[in-house]
Amino acid sequence: MSNNFNELQAAETFLMVVNGGSFAAAAKLKGENPSSISRSIAQLEAHLNVRLLNRTTRQVKITEAGETYKLYARQMLENQQAARDALTQLQSGKPQGVVRVSLPVIVGEKILAPRLPEFHERYPDVHLQLDLSNRNALIVEEGFDIAVRMGPLQDSSLRARKIATIWRKLYAAPAYLEKHGVPQSPADLARHQCIAFSQRGDLKEWEFWPRNDQGLSQKHRVASWLTCSSPMMVVRAIQAGLGLGRSADWMLQGALARGELVEILQDWYCDNPAHGGLPMYLVFPPGPGSQLSLKARVVADFLEEAVRAEFKKA
Repeated sequence: MSNNFNELQAAETFLMVVNGGSFAAAAKLKGENPSSISRSIAQLEAHLNVRLLNRTTRQVKITEAGETYKLYARQMLENQQAARDALTQLQSGKPQGVVRVSLPVIVGEKILAPRLPEFHERYPDVHLQLDLSNRNALIVEEGFDIAVRMGPLQDSSLRARKIATIWRKLYAAPAYLEKHGVPQSPADLARHQCIAFSQRGDLKEWEFWPRNDQGLSQKHRVASWLTCSSPMMVVRAIQAGLGLGRSADWMLQGALARGELVEILQDWYCDNPAHGGLPMYLVFPPGPGSQLSLKARVVADFLEEAVRAEFKKA
């Protein structure tokens, strides 16, 4: 093993090979030749005493040990960058560096996007990498600094800050109600067309809780002719008179004000009142303490400020 071996540099090369799928792809990124990349990986494997990649004449495949090391290699590089950012911020007193954020599409497009000019003016040296998706990203494995999550948290190891409560309600367009009638109870939904938001496929039942706090919740089968993972598509379909649907009122301020939508079954909750509605959280990777880096803290605070301002209008 050469005395000049640098595991951090070799780990960076390893990730380039894994992400690019070949030594040639990594060589192109680094401006080196493939033999140099291969030599660096071989030195890393010798240093760790484990095989990270299986090579064939056609492709490179990561081993089980390589998958494990990939997580720590990414963390090593992120920690190095975080240390640099922290020292730079300490000297300048200003937040700067890259912050990776995972958030639902509707939160990114409806809440954050209109406020990006304000954020950039406040923090010109903070670089945002936004992943807009309705999936729950793997925060640690995918290297996110912050994520926005709706609903109960599944991973207790993550740090979280509750920033809002969502109450869904049932809506319909006046034209739909004129044609199909107004449901008087959840049981009436069996005779109506419903538009459902779901990330897991077709929904068979909707649950309702009486607002007078008397009686148990009721589950009713619904005919969801349209089920999709986009909450805005659900809203658009309801506005078009294609059926009844559940949505959070903060998404519908304009449509409600213009009379394009009407709330129905107002004596019933669409979310369990015992749970205080549907919570929205800012979620952070687990760490030794509760203190966020300055760059992550300003992004988290700005997101919370933007969400609260949006919900206050509803």
